[in-house]
Amino acid sequence: MLLLVLDNDVHPNPGPREFELSIFHLNARSVRNKISYIEDIASESSIICLTESHLDNNFSNSDIVIDGFSSDTFRKDRSCFGGGVLVHASQDICVNRRQDLEFGSDELIWFEVLIPNFQLLICAVYRPPGNGTDFWNNFDYLIEQALNVTSNVVITGDLNVGLLTECNHRLNEIIQLYNMTNVIKEPTRFGALLDPILISNVNISIAAEVIQVDRAISDHDATLVHLKIPFLIPILEMYGYINMQISLNKEIDNYDWEV
Repeated sequence: MLLLVLDNDVHPNPGPREFELSIFHLNARSVRNKISYIEDIASESSIICLTESHLDNNFSNSDIVIDGFSSDTFRKDRSCFGGGVLVHASQDICVNRRQDLEFGSDELIWFEVLIPNFQLLICAVYRPPGNGTDFWNNFDYLIEQALNVTSNVVITGDLNVGLLTECNHRLNEIIQLYNMTNVIKEPTRFGALLDPILISNVNISIAAEVIQVDRAISDHDATLVHLKIPFLIPILEMYGYINMQISLNKEIDNYDWEV
């Protein structure tokens, strides 16, 4: 206990604190040769979600590494010709992939962010325009399963539904059914809002924006949401655990495994 108190990041009487998290999404229309640009506009984010990654087994994680982010990248590839989802998480946070929530062949990735006394599930998803009833049935089911785990769910990606105009779409029904809120209010591609950020708990402090992207990179604009999550650490050991976990993640990322 004394060692924990002497640690610079440990306080003897921790009170309410805020965990700040920012989630960036871009339909990249292939990440190949675009990582430097993505790093420039998204490196301040906690999590970078990229859809239409256009990767296959010929591309390793080392080919798409972003400085300051874990080399343990989450991927769901389709092929080098289309589709795919890619998630980068900052080395300053702890995340865990939830493949138990990834059902079938749909292009989506579920993962949780490890926050003291607060469970947060995030989904990065790409729906090709041709995917219809089966996709929406699976998507509906997975949201239900995620909300059975925690009431704090964030979904980001490209769902290829124009939410500013298609008011009677199945996606609108799902949003209403699970009382979710789309925090993106502006078009993301040629006047259409195709890239929503859906949040189940609006009691979290939220700020969202659309970021203009060079059209040589993508015909979509990026989206970004900032979350401020209040939490309480009731025991000193939690501070030591989090710092240890972050330090361990960094050591793993920086270690030369070829030695």
